[in-house]
Amino acid sequence: MRDYITVATGRELASELPSAPLIDQDWERVLQLLPADLEDGARRTKALQRRREVRSAPDLLRMVCAYAWCDWPLRLIAAWYLLRGLGDLSDIAVRQRLQVARPWVGQLLATQVGADIWLGTPPAVRLCLVDATTISRPGSQGTDWRVHLSLNLGELRFEGVEVTDGRGGETLARFAFQPGDIIVADRGYARRRGLGPALVTGSHLVVRIGWQNLPLQRQPQGPAFNLLPWLRQLPPLGPGSQELWLQTPQGEFPVRLVACRLSEEAAATARRKLRQEATHKGRALKEETLEAAGYFMAVTNLPASSWSADQVLALYRVRWQVELAFKRLKSLWQLGHLRATDPDLSQTYLLGKLLGAALGAALMGRGRAIDPRLFLTPTRPLSHWRLHQCWFETLRQAVVGPLTPETVLAALPRLHRFLQDAPRKKRVQQLTAALVWLEKLNDPPAQAVSLPITAFKENIMTLS
Repeated sequence: MRDYITVATGRELASELPSAPLIDQDWERVLQLLPADLEDGARRTKALQRRREVRSAPDLLRMVCAYAWCDWPLRLIAAWYLLRGLGDLSDIAVRQRLQVARPWVGQLLATQVGADIWLGTPPAVRLCLVDATTISRPGSQGTDWRVHLSLNLGELRFEGVEVTDGRGGETLARFAFQPGDIIVADRGYARRRGLGPALVTGSHLVVRIGWQNLPLQRQPQGPAFNLLPWLRQLPPLGPGSQELWLQTPQGEFPVRLVACRLSEEAAATARRKLRQEATHKGRALKEETLEAAGYFMAVTNLPASSWSADQVLALYRVRWQVELAFKRLKSLWQLGHLRATDPDLSQTYLLGKLLGAALGAALMGRGRAIDPRLFLTPTRPLSHWRLHQCWFETLRQAVVGPLTPETVLAALPRLHRFLQDAPRKKRVQQLTAALVWLEKLNDPPAQAVSLPITAFKENIMTLS
């Protein structure tokens, strides 16, 4: 038994710390946004088998949310868990609990994404913006994880979410679409294997393409369409369109090619980026690639009778909203600040953040149902960024709860093992060495004088 620290269990600490009924109410409100069968889901996925110190699924979920939403190290998570009176776990035990919670958190996210949370009148058209972003673990120079997202713009919520490793490519086949959906995606999704599953469901597409990554045909089973000569015939101002066919593994589908010339400034910027990328990767550029960089090209199966070429281009510009959604995830929720290198722990971290963002989207829907005019005023509309920041702070504080100075000071002896530094092999912390020396100055004068300045220097050098 160590003589400098008294270890108390979570139950003993909870009896000594002041109660916080309001905090439990706030956390209960967060749980109301989630499925009611948390215990069954945790048991089925084996996330909660041993209930020592983690007595319930809500307690485990609270630990996951604190880790994912607060970006705390494992030791601080363990200290907070003890401070809230939830249980007494070491940082290693916290790590193990978080690792095994990965399937359960993924299931909760899938349930939240698939839930019907829209309280108002649904939009006449379901507009899905699809994109992906990359995540790197600490010290990595490449892509370790990729988050795929389908954003339902009309309802302001996630329609589909998937987390893969760095080898998981961008494809529309990852998501389930319904007949009549309008899907907008960038050129990374212009692949026949990915477009076919969406087209066969009866969905409408607006997908940007390159000059050679998506072969098109003038007629079924016909020769490939030569794109560059057609682009050269486009008018200086305004878009052009061409009815074509797209062959996929699911069959051939009629599509429409829509293209326009870029401004000289935009074309020069695109060519400069291509040259920089080619230099970085050590490969030569084709003249056709540089020429095609001066055009914007997209394919769509929206009917030309109701969607003109200008409207298709305007619709594609709305795709920027999914980029802003990723920016909110990385700026507000700190999605890109991955702390872990372990695969299971990394996925728990990413899935936990996405679960928090999905809960924020549910609150966004409730807020819009209260007064839709706040979101639809053209002159001074409500800022989605500021409202998302409000939801983030609300959810985070509901999980963490207020930590008063009196509460932390009362529990400080019990938190020592979580807050102390790891053992040092060579030097002790310099501040500790200085404090030890200053403490010696409080000794009787005879002992203080007997400490020469050279001895103090050696003490600092060896202890710091």
